[in-house]
Amino acid sequence: MKRARWFLAVLAVFAFVAAACGDDEEAPAPAQPEPTQPAAEPAEEAMEEDMATEEAMEEDMATEEAMEEEAMEEDMAEEEAMAASDGSGYSVAFVFDLFIEDGGWNTTHYRGAQQVQEAFPGLDVQILEEISPGPAATNAFEDLAAEGVDLIIGTTYFMPDVMPVAEQFPDTKFLTWAGWQTADNVGHFDGATEDGRYLDGLIAGSVTESGVIGYPAGYPIEEVNRAINAFTIGVREVNPDAVVQVVYINSWYDPPVEQQAAEALANGGADVLAHELNSPAVASVAEDRGLNIIGYSSDRSEVAPNAWLSSFTFEWGPYYIDQVQQMIDGTWEPALTYGGLQAGMIGNSPYGKDVTDEMLALVNERRQQILDGTFDYFAGPIMDNEGNVQVPEGGTIPFEERTTCCLWLIEGVEGSIS
Repeated sequence: MKRARWFLAVLAVFAFVAAACGDDEEAPAPAQPEPTQPAAEPAEEAMEEDMATEEAMEEDMATEEAMEEEAMEEDMAEEEAMAASDGSGYSVAFVFDLFIEDGGWNTTHYRGAQQVQEAFPGLDVQILEEISPGPAATNAFEDLAAEGVDLIIGTTYFMPDVMPVAEQFPDTKFLTWAGWQTADNVGHFDGATEDGRYLDGLIAGSVTESGVIGYPAGYPIEEVNRAINAFTIGVREVNPDAVVQVVYINSWYDPPVEQQAAEALANGGADVLAHELNSPAVASVAEDRGLNIIGYSSDRSEVAPNAWLSSFTFEWGPYYIDQVQQMIDGTWEPALTYGGLQAGMIGNSPYGKDVTDEMLALVNERRQQILDGTFDYFAGPIMDNEGNVQVPEGGTIPFEERTTCCLWLIEGVEGSIS
């Protein structure tokens, strides 16, 4: 039994040796398994998730910051627009030849300046009073321009004083009354007094019983004569035999002389007084003597409550506001502006107790016709008070040419410009 086990063991050894030596070629190496990607560790997965979350958060933050920046820019633009709309950062100066409380011409412009300040509460507004045309005005305009004032408005005839200053300060804009020579930074304006004066004449001609209307005036210049002529046309439309007696005092503001002129006209038979002067003297004479008064450019009914009839008014505010707005918007251009009822530069005061409904009906009818362009009170023929034809039959004084009229007085006026 032991011999059999030994024999089997020997056979196994020989079989092993034979297998090892039986072939010179090496046996092929057993096939190696394909390498596989090791599975990610749980910590690495968490890190990758955190990084992705951070990147998303950064993108969200960048988007939010961009939106906030855009909103801030919009707010700033809106604030700048609001600041510009109220005039902040801009300046305007008004230059007056007399004091602003004269009750006439200068008061009307001051009223316009106040309306500008109300419309643009952030606007820097300066008021300079009693600056006479000439060297004083030139110096004032130079000083204002040197200060950097954006818009300087001269409320009387300052054109000769403005033009050389405007050339030195091209970034400053200038406006003056009644000028005609423009520049890149200079414009001019005027109001068609005659529109309002014609309507005042309708009332004066309707009220007078003596047929004599006294009219103290300043200087015999085109502006004044044109208003007197239109006034007389209105007077004689309703009262063909009435006359207008004119006296020039060669001043815009001289209360004692104004009073003397009014007294003289009243003594000559005038029962209605009109005027183109600035003090309340003429209205006071009318009140004291039981006459009626047509005012000049403003409501003076508080001075003469019993004598008061009417007055045209200058409405400079809308024009001034428009000019300031154009300056702020960057659209301002120099221009020659001449405006009357249609442009809203001429208005009217409240009417007095002696103005009847019938008178008002005619005045309102004519006003509307002027506004509509269907009535022309300067339609010819028109004769002057020396017998000369100034406007032929079928002719007129075109609106755009009125500023050059008139160096003559119309038929029905007693007085002379010489």
